[in-house]
Amino acid sequence: MRALLLCPMLLLLAACEPDIAGVWTEETGLSTYEFLDDGQLRITVLGTTVAARYRVDGEQVLVSSPQGTVVLDIHDNELRGPMGLALVRNAP
Repeated sequence: MRALLLCPMLLLLAACEPDIAGVWTEETGLSTYEFLDDGQLRITVLGTTVAARYRVDGEQVLVSSPQGTVVLDIHDNELRGPMGLALVRNAP
């Protein structure tokens, strides 16, 4: 019986994660972050694109690459990161 109750609760919690899929741009327009539905991320800075992976954990996005992991905080319609990084979602 507990398993029957636990499964719907876990699905409900998973559905509450913010959907960040899409293209986000840094305020100056020099870099873009394309979050794909499958957890892949394409970061383009000054025309050079690198691949990374991401996962959403509550109100944070953990971005992982061979260089390490960076945490972005979700604030309304903005992602904020280290050293003043602020990304805004592009209109679809």
